[in-house]
Amino acid sequence: MEKLSFYEQVGIVIPGSALLFGLLLLLPELRSLFATGDVSVGGLGLFILIAYAAGHLLAAVGNLIEWIVWKVRGGMPSDWVTHDNPKIVNSQQIVQIEDRVRRRLGLQIEAIKGMPRKQWAPIFGQIYRDVLAHNPGRVETFNGNYGLNRGLAAAALALLSVELIIHPCEWRVSLGLGAVILVYGYRMHRHGVHFAKEAYHRFLSLPAEPPRAPERAK
Repeated sequence: MEKLSFYEQVGIVIPGSALLFGLLLLLPELRSLFATGDVSVGGLGLFILIAYAAGHLLAAVGNLIEWIVWKVRGGMPSDWVTHDNPKIVNSQQIVQIEDRVRRRLGLQIEAIKGMPRKQWAPIFGQIYRDVLAHNPGRVETFNGNYGLNRGLAAAALALLSVELIIHPCEWRVSLGLGAVILVYGYRMHRHGVHFAKEAYHRFLSLPAEPPRAPERAK
């Protein structure tokens, strides 16, 4: 297996591990599947593989949570620049973003304001890739923490579903898991906003002209 990226480690493996640990607490009969006399490298590797697979399942649940949260908030933070009140940048920065998209990315666009999401999303994708290549800063960190909190909210939601099925009268545990979902949902929202802000601010700090391709040696 290739080395896991930062996003995969924090956004996939950790939530998957949290789900497995939670299931072992809620369903003690499952502990025999992992319990051995001592912790071995092979056993740890198996646990990570299962956690990785579980993390991808949680990502699907996380996508649902993500859709609900940003639907209420009027779209992803990266899309807010197309709104009347972009919140994460001011009107002057909007003009600068438009100029850099045209000059640095070579895309002939009209005004960003009012642009449909389906049209703006791939443009932001190019902005993000440009920032990662030339001025990443904390963008990857915010994106990784966004995925982490989304995954942990999904893990808590999955555990709450299991708890309601096996212990429907244990309201304290269910209430606690519900609070955990809210906390991680809030943290997901916060890191999503910081990610979009950082991406745009880093893009604006890049030169207006695109980087020149290296000359070939004669």
